[in-house]
Amino acid sequence: MTRLKKTRKTGPLAPSKTPREKQTTDAESKGKKKGKGQPSGQRHSSAKVLQQGKTKSDKKDPRHGSRRKVALVVTPEQELKQLQEDRKLQSLVERFENDESLTEVEQRYLDEKSERYEQLVAKLGYELDEEWDDEEY
Repeated sequence: MTRLKKTRKTGPLAPSKTPREKQTTDAESKGKKKGKGQPSGQRHSSAKVLQQGKTKSDKKDPRHGSRRKVALVVTPEQELKQLQEDRKLQSLVERFENDESLTEVEQRYLDEKSERYEQLVAKLGYELDEEWDDEEY
């Protein structure tokens, strides 16, 4: 049996081909392809660049959870303990007792904290030393 070579001719039953000049390519008929997915470099672009592309009136807080401000509750006992452990206040009291001069800011700080200390002690019902009442800051 003789071997038959493959040919590109279609044969009598196949549909006829149109000439090359008349054939339209897919790109010409459809126009520009619509891109799929994210634009290039999307992963590395910062959040600000992305927001500029969107509307500026649509600024959203990136944090999760409630935005309501929560008041921090400090009991008088805790505040009194904080005042007693305040290193700055302790050093200012020592300087004041040694008759060293204080700046206006230091004097104001000492006055505010000592007044608050007296208020807290009175509120909690503690007794102050007699020396504390005699000295005025």
